[in-house]
Amino acid sequence: MALPKLRRCCGCLSLERGCLLLGILSTIACILNIAAGSWNLPRHREREREDNLISMTMIMFSTLSGISNVVVLVGIGWRRPGCLQLSILFNSVFMLCIFLVAIVTCIFSPELTPHLKSPVNVTLVILALLAGAAYSMYYLIVVNSLYRKMKMSDSESALPM
Repeated sequence: MALPKLRRCCGCLSLERGCLLLGILSTIACILNIAAGSWNLPRHREREREDNLISMTMIMFSTLSGISNVVVLVGIGWRRPGCLQLSILFNSVFMLCIFLVAIVTCIFSPELTPHLKSPVNVTLVILALLAGAAYSMYYLIVVNSLYRKMKMSDSESALPM
C-alpha cells in the first residue's frame, strides 16, 4: 500500500518548503536526542549496564536518522529524487528503531520506574510516543510526496527503475 500523496505541506506551505522545514526540524530533534543520550553516558559507572546500552542504542539510531534527514535536505537542494527515496527507506527503519528503544526504555529502565507509577505520567509518556509517531509518519508522507512530485516531473513515472 502506497503512502498518500500530498499537494501542500501543513495545508499552507509548498511541498518543497514544507519538506525542507520538516527536514530541518527532524535534524534538530535528532541532535537533541543525541545530546540527551550522551548526557547520561558520563555517569556510566553509576548506572546499570542495560541503561548504558539503551543510551548508546538511542545515540546510534538518532545519529543514523539525523544523517538520513541531512540526505533529505541534500536531495531537496540538489533536486535529486534518489536521495529522497533512499532517505524514506532508511529513515522509516531508523524511526521504528528509535520508537522501540523509547518503549523499551519506558518499560525496563529502573531510573524511570518510580516516575511511571503515576497514571498521569504514564498518560503523558503514551501521548508523547503517539505524537512522535504521528509526526514521523507525516514527515515520511511529505518526503514521499515530494519524491513522487520530483519523479513525475522528471520522467512521468513514479516507479523506481
